[in-house]
Amino acid sequence: MRPRPLSLLLVALACTVPTRAQEVTAPASPLVVPVETERVEVDLVVRDRHEGLVRDLRPEEVGVLEDGVPQGLESFQLVDRQAAAEAAMPTLVALAFDRLGPAARSFAREAALEYVARDLDPGSEAGVFSIDRGLTVQQPFTDDREALRHAVDRATSLTPTTFAGQRERELTRNAYHGLGEGFGQAHVAPAEQRGAPECRGREEVRTRLTELLASRLVEGFEAMERDQRGFGTAHALLALVGALQELPGRKAVVLFSEGLAIPSDVEATYRSVVSTANRARVSLYTVDAEGLRVASATDEMRRSADTLRTRVRNSSDGGRLTEDSPLALLERNQETLLSPEGTLGQLADQTGGFVIRGTNDPAAGLARIEEELRTHYVLSYTPKNRAFDGRFRTLAVKIDRPHVRVQARKGYLAVKTPLPVPVLPYEAPALARLEPGTSPQRVPVRVSGLQFPEEPALSRVSILVEVPARAFVAGRDGKGGVFRRELVIVALVRDPSRRVVQKLSQRYVLTGRLDPSGESDRDSILFQREVSLPAGDYTLEAVAWDARAREAGVATAALTVPRAEVDRLRASSLVVVGRAEKAGAPAGPQASALQLQGVQLYPNLGQPLRRDAGRPLAFFLRAWPAAERPGVDARVEVVRGTRTVASAHPMRLRPDGDGTVQLVSSFPTESLVPGAYELRVTLTDGRDAETRTAALSVAP
Repeated sequence: MRPRPLSLLLVALACTVPTRAQEVTAPASPLVVPVETERVEVDLVVRDRHEGLVRDLRPEEVGVLEDGVPQGLESFQLVDRQAAAEAAMPTLVALAFDRLGPAARSFAREAALEYVARDLDPGSEAGVFSIDRGLTVQQPFTDDREALRHAVDRATSLTPTTFAGQRERELTRNAYHGLGEGFGQAHVAPAEQRGAPECRGREEVRTRLTELLASRLVEGFEAMERDQRGFGTAHALLALVGALQELPGRKAVVLFSEGLAIPSDVEATYRSVVSTANRARVSLYTVDAEGLRVASATDEMRRSADTLRTRVRNSSDGGRLTEDSPLALLERNQETLLSPEGTLGQLADQTGGFVIRGTNDPAAGLARIEEELRTHYVLSYTPKNRAFDGRFRTLAVKIDRPHVRVQARKGYLAVKTPLPVPVLPYEAPALARLEPGTSPQRVPVRVSGLQFPEEPALSRVSILVEVPARAFVAGRDGKGGVFRRELVIVALVRDPSRRVVQKLSQRYVLTGRLDPSGESDRDSILFQREVSLPAGDYTLEAVAWDARAREAGVATAALTVPRAEVDRLRASSLVVVGRAEKAGAPAGPQASALQLQGVQLYPNLGQPLRRDAGRPLAFFLRAWPAAERPGVDARVEVVRGTRTVASAHPMRLRPDGDGTVQLVSSFPTESLVPGAYELRVTLTDGRDAETRTAALSVAP
């Protein structure tokens, strides 16, 4: 067996790439912390008619309903830090500043400075965070009030990259109103001066197109900004709440905002923020940073509705507009409303907090937050519904006492596996199929891990999951024979104690033309992500979830990351190449570990090899020799059982400019009889030796 030149082999591989269906991936918007055990814990605040805290509740006065079904309490206790001085269980308060306009920043600064000026309880700490296109830590959690003051000043002095507050919404509304009243018509001559009917028709069409184009431009920009703001704030809150979930004690986020943009595309993300906060036992308190508004959100909504009515009336064609068309537009307009009473209040209410609004002096509300963090109840129960299927379950706490008001979280996602990061909204049904006792196999799936010890003590590990496209139900999407497949792939990396150390996922929407020949069904979806792991033994778990058929498949694989040292010979996994494509520009700071000379390599994850002439088995691996031993000798063998059936002449490999040795080679498969084989590569630099193997299967 003679090795091929690297460039020729890569070109040959890249020229044999099969055509695949168009692949569209949805935004990976993080989301929800699962149930860590079968016991559910709920923080509870109860106030009387005078807004005083109730401290004498008895367990028999408290009931919990999950999806309307009464649950049996297992524990119920009052936590009173002031009385018990529970310094061992800290209270953590995150002050988060959303994108704010100048007046709102001034309001938020004064309120936050007054808050941090208070004496913190023993064991209590606060942190300061700012939200723009991401989450920025201005001050980690501390009880140093001077550091907190400086952090608040920094957070409230930042000008957001994008901002659409009430003034900007008013300008947009005025632009809409101008369109409705006849944008562009001032340049059109009166009817009696326009001449022939055909000229009038052309002018009317031109005017109508101008109006439509201008309207769509404004509308499209507004929708884009809403989505960007909504996703940015949601993801920042998820990151913040996710970081708090592993910490003990009472936890809260105080969000200063002028309103949250929750269009329909962002709604699922915000539901997951609520679920994440609830499972992490984090209460969200929100502050309307516009203070006492001259115009209420109701007035603003009414003006928006009036504007839309004007647009509908003036854009109708010959009075043929149907009765329900204005209603449809008004319903769509609900997505654009930035109502603190609605969005901020809902976010707080569903996580056991409350909203501070309609005041220029939020001191009283902030004092109530401190009071609730200091004194509250904690109850727990084991759900009667033991099927952790990934669905959202509603919670309701009932108090058998008149004239009391209850604050408690409103639900959680029923996923039992504890995870290091929040669960994304589309992941929950798939993760439920990884619970013990469930091993669905309706969808074929393969999983593998490849390690590249580039910079010890952490190795770069490529996690790969492959699913045949034909395994997913294809539904018709409209007319013209277009298919649509929806699938979710989730991969978990577990350490020897079964603890999840990495969670990776992607939701796919695949569309294309239905192929009567079935040729398109031969394609596969290959999911690839890279993580960094220390040396050790791991288990990979992968689930492929067909969202249309509600079927799944699960696969597992062992992964060993060898211990690597800088001054010793290091070698990557041995990769059998299935196909290759010309690589695009890397999305991150570095290219994929499976990229060579501008070509992206896709490994063979166990598919049987065909003994076709002109289709050699290609493979590669990387090695990092010690600095004083730049050369590496390589021996390649194909083994069946205990017998070597093919081998190559020993090769002397030299490192490239960055000290890495690249072994890329191939051998013909025509001479191999059907069966199972092992590809084996042994490397030595004269002092150290490393052997890497890969299993092969040759089809009949």
